[in-house]
This record gives sequence, structure tokens and C-alpha cells, in this order.
Amino acid sequence: MTEKGVQQSPTATLAYALVADRLQLVEREIERACHSEIALVRRHAEYLHRSGGKRLRPAMVLLCSQVCGYEGDGDVQLGAVVEFIHTATLVHDDIVDDAEVRRGQEAANQVWGNKLAVLLGDYIYIRSMAMSVALGSLRLVEILTEATSRLLEGEILDVSSNGNVEVTEEDYLRMIDRKTASLFAAAGQASAILAAAPPEHEQALACYGSNIGMAFQLIDDLLDYSADTDRLGKKVGADLREGKMTLPAIYLLRNGSEAAREQLLGCFGDPEPSADDLSAVVEAMRACGALDATHAVAKEYADRAREGLEGLEDSRPKQALAELPEFVLSRQM
Repeated sequence: MTEKGVQQSPTATLAYALVADRLQLVEREIERACHSEIALVRRHAEYLHRSGGKRLRPAMVLLCSQVCGYEGDGDVQLGAVVEFIHTATLVHDDIVDDAEVRRGQEAANQVWGNKLAVLLGDYIYIRSMAMSVALGSLRLVEILTEATSRLLEGEILDVSSNGNVEVTEEDYLRMIDRKTASLFAAAGQASAILAAAPPEHEQALACYGSNIGMAFQLIDDLLDYSADTDRLGKKVGADLREGKMTLPAIYLLRNGSEAAREQLLGCFGDPEPSADDLSAVVEAMRACGALDATHAVAKEYADRAREGLEGLEDSRPKQALAELPEFVLSRQM
């Protein structure tokens, strides 16, 4: 989470205050990990690093480590590992989706082409695993590699369902549980392992991470239809253009009028729908309650995340973790 990202939501102020200094150390660790004797590799990795992002996952690692009483430096390394894994998935996502923009700048595949971008994504994955080994815990490596495997399973489910309008809510939730929530869950559990916390803390923070990850992805998919392009950092309606059935579209097909369903199906998988058609789909989602219903599901997961912290000892890091779900729900980008 960068300061810019935090300032958009006052609910994240405490979280940033508690981890700001260590987040700077995470940034330095990421910079160090981007180094390569091959100038082309180094330049590409640095480009991705400069693209920034909210750094929500490493911030969560730092807070979860603090709530478990950790006092070493491994939390910085772990935060960098988790962010590296996340970055690698974004590179591969953009290749698969033929994305043009990521975080307000050209996506890696647009800058260097798919061949180099694939190799860069692979490089970042391998670097993340090497960094995790340096933490000196086989169990940590197992947790992170298992999460990466589940994440890739989610990506496969996502890609294999492209163009399929019969995707159900259950199918969608199962996919994002792997694609997004698995890494958040691993970040929470790995933080507890790093701190040698008891098993019940591991379980609590894994569940916390999983639920906040589910909420995060639901809001991300909601913003694809409700945010403006400049704020979102990419084209609105990207999921519709790519033929992806996310929860707002699933709800529209289930609850919308026949005309609204036909409007969505007419745009589904069309890489260049007209602005009027796209606006009509978004308006139909609002009219039938699809956007509100999606937000309500995200709130359910956010509430579960907060509830999962109840067994942990009260502290400022715990308070900050309890506030992060509201930050996720109030995201505008």
C-alpha cells in the first residue's frame, strides 16, 4: 500500500502509520531483487517495480507479523516475496487478456511483446521462490508454493471459462478463491509461521487473508463496471470485452429484464463495444441491483475477515487489520 493509495481511504490511516517505515524497506528489498547482471532483465523488472500499486499484500504481511509479536527482519523479505508473486501473476494476466494498460501505464506485454513478457513473468516467479528459500523455513516455502499453485489453478479456471455465459455464482467464487484469495491467505498464514505463532493464530490469519482477498476481488470486478477509466487505470468494461462472467454480469443475466440480458450478451466478448452499449449494460446492472448485490457479497467477506480476528489479543496492529476490510470495500481504483 503506497501513501497515495492509503490517503484515498481514512480507514487505512492506522495501517499505514504502523507499517510505513517497513514498507519502505520492502520497496528496497524489491529493488534489490530486481537486480540482474542482464541489463534487459534488470530494466524490465525495474519498470514493473515503478508501476507501484497499493502494496496491500505486503502491508498485510507486516501487520500480521506485528500482531503475532514478530521482531525480526524476515517480515520485510516475506512482504517482498508475496508482492513478487502477485506481480508475476499480473504480467501473465495481461498477456492472456491482451491488456493494454496496467496501473495507468502500458502493460508489460504492450511494451516488450508477449515473448519477453512471458519470460519476465517466469523470472519473477522463480525469483520469488528463491527469496522464500532465503527465509530459512521449509514450511514457509511449502505454504507459498502451494498458494502459487492454487493461484495458477484459478487462472486456468478463469481462462477456460472465457466466452461461457453459463458460469454460475458458485463457479465464479470457486475461481476467485484460488485466483486471488489464496495468496492473501498464504500471506496471513506465512506471517504467523514466521513469528512462530501458535496454530490457532495461523488459522485465524489464513482465514482473515482469504476473506479479505475474496472481498478485494469482488470489489475489483465491481469497479470494472462502476469506476471511471482515469481512476481505474484501465478501460472500464474490460471483463465484458474479454468475455469474462464476473458476479455483476452473472446477477444481471439472472435478475435483469430480457432486454438487459440481450444487451449484455450483445457486448459479451466484443473487444470494442460502443460507448452507448456499454453504458446501457452498466445502467441495467444498476437497475436490477447487480452492482449493489455484488457489493453486499463483498461486505459479507469483509465482515468475516474482521470476525476472524476476534481470538487475537487486542493491539494496534489488530485494530489496523480490522480496518483494512473497510479500506477494501471503499476502494475507488
